[in-house]
Amino acid sequence: MDTQENKALANKVVQAIGAGDWTFVEEAFAEDAKVWVAGSMPISGDHGKAFVLASGGRTKAFFPEGMSLTPKALTAEGERVAVEAVSLGKHVSGKIYNNHFHILMVIRDGKVQEWKEYMDTMHANDVFFGEPD
Repeated sequence: MDTQENKALANKVVQAIGAGDWTFVEEAFAEDAKVWVAGSMPISGDHGKAFVLASGGRTKAFFPEGMSLTPKALTAEGERVAVEAVSLGKHVSGKIYNNHFHILMVIRDGKVQEWKEYMDTMHANDVFFGEPD
């Protein structure tokens, strides 16, 4: 795939997450994909594809009204695609999850091989693991 195809796939993956299309997300990630999440939260650190798939279930459970993830800007060079995105959703705790992300994807052979996710970890930790409103 060329740079523009990689950029298009990255955009589709982020949009699919926001739309709850976890079947597409599963197909887009390589079986041996590496995932890293910033911070010191229980979900931070190194993971594999199974973590991504489990995220679909967590998102449905924690955001019964849905949670959007909207790509705002994409920059690509070769197999690396940088995505700026924003989330919005009401967590089961009653808190609004409105986070800003930088996601770096490495795409090889038409699949997401690496995913590095940077966000406001204090906000994420408060919404996901803090006290309910």
